Amino acid sequence: MKRNRTTHPFRRAFRRGAAVFLAVMALWLVWLTGDPAAALEELAALAGDAEVATSLLAAELGTPRSEDGLSRLDRLVLAQSSLLSGTPPSAPPSPSPSPAPTAEPSPAPAATPEVNDEDDDPIPPPVTSSTPDGVISRTLKAGTSSQYITVGNVSVYNRTSYNVDLAPFLADLPRLTKGAGPQILIYHSHATEAYHPDGDDVYEPSGDHRTLDVNYNMVRVGREMTQVFEAAGFEVIHDETLYDYPSYNDAYYRSADGVAQWLEQYPSLALIIDVHRDALVANDGTIYKTAVGTLDNCAQVMMVMGTDNNGQPHPNWRVNLSLALAIQKGLTDKWATLARPLVLRPTRFNQHMSTGMLLVEVGTHGNTLQEALTAARLYARTVVELFD
Repeated sequence: MKRNRTTHPFRRAFRRGAAVFLAVMALWLVWLTGDPAAALEELAALAGDAEVATSLLAAELGTPRSEDGLSRLDRLVLAQSSLLSGTPPSAPPSPSPSPAPTAEPSPAPAATPEVNDEDDDPIPPPVTSSTPDGVISRTLKAGTSSQYITVGNVSVYNRTSYNVDLAPFLADLPRLTKGAGPQILIYHSHATEAYHPDGDDVYEPSGDHRTLDVNYNMVRVGREMTQVFEAAGFEVIHDETLYDYPSYNDAYYRSADGVAQWLEQYPSLALIIDVHRDALVANDGTIYKTAVGTLDNCAQVMMVMGTDNNGQPHPNWRVNLSLALAIQKGLTDKWATLARPLVLRPTRFNQHMSTGMLLVEVGTHGNTLQEALTAARLYARTVVELFD
């Protein structure tokens, strides 16, 4: 109680000082304008200006700066991105492996998910086309911001504080090696994500652009990739568990448990892909889909790679980034705009669990399922070529 009493004079002094300051400002405005009424109005406007409040809030929340070439109203809000799942906890999850995954995901710990990816990836100004139902189609490319790193036809959108030189990575791109046992694992931290209903691809929704029907959500996209890999002679595990149901926020914890179990059972796994779709919606509610300029009926893909930039251990993130860049180059060598710039993030997305772990987003919620399936096939075909 004594400590609290000693702080009162300081608080009173602060309040008095603030009051004196405002009074001086008011008197100064009166002197400057010669109009007391106008001066008072100006002072009130200064105190309550919404733009000032907005600017302060933007500074506090880290809104992207204007050097991206877009106003804040032009920036995307990823309202339902596969990566919008809370704030990073103080410690990473510790999955408890068991002999093999079960149909039901293991109980999630009572904690906040590891990832928070409120991606502010801007929409380039030019509009490619508009579909009859009002969804805007755009081909997303690297912007002019200093956050974009481009070498040749490979671009990375660097959301970390690290200075990343792509040249050494691209000079020595890795290859994957075939071996005995399953080589590829496909899973979905956010399996219930779905696409824009179109034609025969109409589903019973479980949320906004989400469904439990595996014929129309990300499981269907994973099945398409699996077919391509198996046709090329690979043994593939496709984990169809709905890790984001019934709790979306704990999905990464549950998928980490599943991956740990698969890694324990099959040490031969060389490539582990978490397949999502993105969500792009403007502040005015306009929905965007991605399109490949040189291909019909095809969405763009985007890889999201984690680092240890948030302080959590991830010793092999450069190994995983190197593999992702090899795929990125393979995609852009064949189809210039099939791949959006790879996004490098401070958070890990469970990629610390093994080398060869990737996260790929196939299209957006504005794309149709068929456009996503086309992109998934081309992505898998490119990955196949990286295996010796």
